[in-house]
Amino acid sequence: MSFQNLSKGSALYIEALDPFAINTATNTFNYKGATVTPPGNIYTTTVATRNGLSYDLAASATTFRRVTEHNRTPISLNTERIEQSTRMANGTTRKYFIADKLNLSASWEMVPSFRNETVDGAWGAEDLKAFYESAAGQGSFRIKLNPTVFSPSLVEGTGALSDDYTYTVMITSCDFTLAKRGIQPFWNVDISMEQV
Repeated sequence: MSFQNLSKGSALYIEALDPFAINTATNTFNYKGATVTPPGNIYTTTVATRNGLSYDLAASATTFRRVTEHNRTPISLNTERIEQSTRMANGTTRKYFIADKLNLSASWEMVPSFRNETVDGAWGAEDLKAFYESAAGQGSFRIKLNPTVFSPSLVEGTGALSDDYTYTVMITSCDFTLAKRGIQPFWNVDISMEQV
């Protein structure tokens, strides 16, 4: 298997440290205090760089990390309109608009544990789980969305999309189900976030 270079990149990026960055020189990473080699494909420097997951920046740089497209179901983007509506004495309605807030839901089915077995080499289930359980995942953090019409270079760089498609969110629910054991365990992941 080789990693796929998706022409439009990933739909979801999370700004964070990289929990399980693979050292491409030795093909190992630090997993809960132990240095291990992930079973399966060898993770190359080219794939790590393309995904913003290079090993030398893992612990020192908080950047937008690509989340895998491997068996991702459609991302649900809903808007919660915060407003106050009042019926006046003359029968008309007066509405006070406060804000629109994003609610996002995403799911993955049968996604591998680690990035070296995902189709695109981006964050796998264990990366998402580690982020969710970390202090960063317990509070607010930034995400970036990539609508399908834009190239990855616009989204991943410091281009015009940085502000228009960047949201500060909190996780409202997260569910990890161990679906199958194989070369690596495969997980079903459901995650919901809301804009702060």
